[in-house]
Amino acid sequence: MLSLLEDDDRFGFIIIDGNGVLFATLQGNNKEIIQRMPVQLPKKHGRGGQSAVRFARLREEKRHAYVVKCCEMAKQHFVTSDGAKANCRGLVIGGSADLKFVMQGSDHFDVRLKNIIIATVDVSYGMD
Repeated sequence: MLSLLEDDDRFGFIIIDGNGVLFATLQGNNKEIIQRMPVQLPKKHGRGGQSAVRFARLREEKRHAYVVKCCEMAKQHFVTSDGAKANCRGLVIGGSADLKFVMQGSDHFDVRLKNIIIATVDVSYGMD
């Protein structure tokens, strides 16, 4: 049986949306899910009894904290333990919402990882 991918290079994948984040690697035919973290971010609709401005601020704070956490996790998974370089040849970021662009543009996203991004993909069905 012929191998579909004859490549020994390791590629990292980050799938991020409002329901959670998934970190995975692909090396040859071997795929491995490193970590999956579900999250429940507040939706845009308002709630009775709360000011719209306050609700929007709380939503943005939770979203920002989620992106920062995802950036830290990406660094943990895809940068070598000595911190010298990325441990994969390329990185693909995907997701169903704009969070993939927010994460990629964040100051918290490691520069070593920004340099190896090979694609940003829109995944219409999220990480399920």
